[in-house]
Amino acid sequence: MATNYDNDSYWNRSASKAFNFDDDANDDVDFKTVAAGYELSTDLGGILNDDTISEASFDNSAASSALNLSIKSLLTEEALKCILDEQSMDDRLIPKGMSAEEELKLLRRQIQNTLYTPSPVTTAQKLLCGVMVNFEVFKSLNDKKQLLDAVLNMGNAGDAIISVVLFLEKSLNRPDFLSILIARPKALKHYLAFLKQQNPEEAVILLKDLGKSQDSLLLLYKDIYQSDTIKERKEKLQKIMENYTATCSLYPQLIHANIKLLNMVESERNSLDNMIDIDSSPLEVLHACCAKYNNWKEQDMLKATSPYRFTADLQISAGQFEWCALNERTQAQAYADLSHIFEQVPTWHPLKQKQFHISFSLELAVLRLFELQAPPTILYLFLSRHSNNTDKLALAKRVKCVKAEIDALVGLKEIGQLTLLRDSLPERSEEQFYCDNALKTAQTKRWTTDNIKLKLNNNLS
Repeated sequence: MATNYDNDSYWNRSASKAFNFDDDANDDVDFKTVAAGYELSTDLGGILNDDTISEASFDNSAASSALNLSIKSLLTEEALKCILDEQSMDDRLIPKGMSAEEELKLLRRQIQNTLYTPSPVTTAQKLLCGVMVNFEVFKSLNDKKQLLDAVLNMGNAGDAIISVVLFLEKSLNRPDFLSILIARPKALKHYLAFLKQQNPEEAVILLKDLGKSQDSLLLLYKDIYQSDTIKERKEKLQKIMENYTATCSLYPQLIHANIKLLNMVESERNSLDNMIDIDSSPLEVLHACCAKYNNWKEQDMLKATSPYRFTADLQISAGQFEWCALNERTQAQAYADLSHIFEQVPTWHPLKQKQFHISFSLELAVLRLFELQAPPTILYLFLSRHSNNTDKLALAKRVKCVKAEIDALVGLKEIGQLTLLRDSLPERSEEQFYCDNALKTAQTKRWTTDNIKLKLNNNLS
């Protein structure tokens, strides 16, 4: 039967209503919602196009006659009801020409949407599709938590997570908001990344409120280098010294060194061979000084480019100096200088033998040297200073230093393992000769000890 397009009732139906540029109600229409509705209507062959058909009176037989298959074969009753409900929730305005019955139906649904909280999962799905949603209907703390959890469980939903977190920040008190973020590391990670990009100062405050003072300080320290002038940087560094000294004892010395370095940029750039500029850090300049220094047998305190003098002027810690020097000299393959850096003659007794000294973990130094492909002789220099034979053995095996492994087995009196190690070494190699001597020494000491014990037992008897 042909459709009568002249009939006024046809044009008054909401499913057939045309787009009108003069219609003020169209100004706020969500085109993503309209598009979603259009795709849904197309998929179901027009079954859901007519808003005048209620969910209660929907006839599956009509759908079957239109499509020659049951609607239940496409959607479950629960899914169909969810789709119909969600379509009605998107209707914010009352179109012109709507009948009184349709208008009453729409108003009832809008009131229901205001009084009752929608499904968090459904709302999360709409967010992922880019549909505008009303967060204000989520009023209780539990409802807000469920909404955030639903978005977090959706997978790659960074924008949706941020939009929900921003809503929570606006609608919750600070302690509740922070507790929610602490319990959900994924949400905290996304929110911190957002703040670092959009508002670094807020990110600093958030980290401090979460009790992560060191992370907050590092972020603030990074932001300092966005300043263009030396004066601004010194002022910000001084402010850090005032606000963080009580909570972070690790960084004041480094910040103090930065302030001194900025002063040197203004006055002593030429004396340091122009190795510093406004963006230099103390350890970067120290690394450059180590590369220029060529007399590690002496600790020159007169020359401005001497790493020893620079360390003293900026009050750089011994551990930072030694770590920087170890890395620079090893990378330059100047391995002989390492003995001068870490083996020093005591100033109070010039005739005394050199003493090995390191201000950070000996294991860390050995692993770093191995990573930089230092030769076994250098690895042995550090491993031979290890006092715990068990730890030395494990570390020596890890960095493949056979001589240190032999020493550790001798110290542990593991003659059986030492013999097995000797048999596994290449014939007539340096390591095998060293192991043979270690075995002879260990067996001699054992024989002497056993004889002493035997004589003592005989005398006692």
